[in-house]
Amino acid sequence: MNVWARRAVAAAAAAALLGGGYGGYAWIKEQTPGDRLAEACNGMLPVDAVLALTGTTAGGFGGGDLELTSNAYDVSAGVSEPDGLPVACRANDLQMRIETASGSGSAFDAYTFHRHGTRLPIPLTGGWSGFLVAADEQELGATVLLDCPNWDRRTGAGVLVTVERGDTDSGDASVRRGVARLAAAIAERAARHTGCAGDPGGSIGQLASPGAADPVDAERADGTCKGVASHPTVRETPARTAPVEFCALGDSLQLRAYYGPFVRGEGDERYGDWERPSGTSAYAVWGSAACGGALGDAVFAARPAEDSGRDLRSAPLTPSEYADLRHFAEASAQRHDCSAPELPAAPRD
Repeated sequence: MNVWARRAVAAAAAAALLGGGYGGYAWIKEQTPGDRLAEACNGMLPVDAVLALTGTTAGGFGGGDLELTSNAYDVSAGVSEPDGLPVACRANDLQMRIETASGSGSAFDAYTFHRHGTRLPIPLTGGWSGFLVAADEQELGATVLLDCPNWDRRTGAGVLVTVERGDTDSGDASVRRGVARLAAAIAERAARHTGCAGDPGGSIGQLASPGAADPVDAERADGTCKGVASHPTVRETPARTAPVEFCALGDSLQLRAYYGPFVRGEGDERYGDWERPSGTSAYAVWGSAACGGALGDAVFAARPAEDSGRDLRSAPLTPSEYADLRHFAEASAQRHDCSAPELPAAPRD
């Protein structure tokens, strides 16, 4: 073999070695936690934020400290979602779900706070429509609802993001802020990914603890219970524009506002007692309003507190409690730019 032939063979061998080496490097790189997260949930996860909340480093061959699953799903809600939605991911103790507002199969699936009313949903700051909740001291969740004005109900109306973190300290302010900021960051990335022309909020600052709010004198209430008068003490949260709002009247009755995906089940079917726009049952007195966009419809309800044993048919709302429900509904609807609420007839004295 002459010198030129030997050089050609050597060059080919070197190219093959380098190619194999580069390919091997690429394979290793694709197995790191950072790169695995970058591909999960159709590329809509903010990698650094997820790494921080899972306590995982971006590098590391094999990513053994990151357990990650990602799967698309179909809620069959009669909505033609943009490509990539809905999708869910789990990274260690973080569960993340990204879907459309009108295509959500059951927005309440992630939470138990609507059954355990001692823990109130804390509205997010920074101009985000969302809230923070805790099922207990070791489990924390956050929801963000981002309106997409260029989508109608048939294409989703908005982006709905849910983030849950288990095995955590819900009393830790930095953890609460981190979970809420992750939900907001996912919503912002999902909007860019899907062509949603929504207006994201700003930076989320300090958030109150989602434990049982302290009672305050009703006349001093300045949040969701501002202006109520039927009970001497109330428990409340700040009044912003969360898609779920509570005001607790003493220990016996709760006023609640639900918007958009938290009103509906799969498709256009309504949750719970409120199949009709307004009415009364043993467990609720409710009315509704029209809001549009991702908020869709709203429901405003008075419900007996858990374990109170009160039946609203045998022990109906008093006139002052009904007045509080109307005041609560009107104030919440006005904050969310909805129509005037429609409520059932007031009780007689």
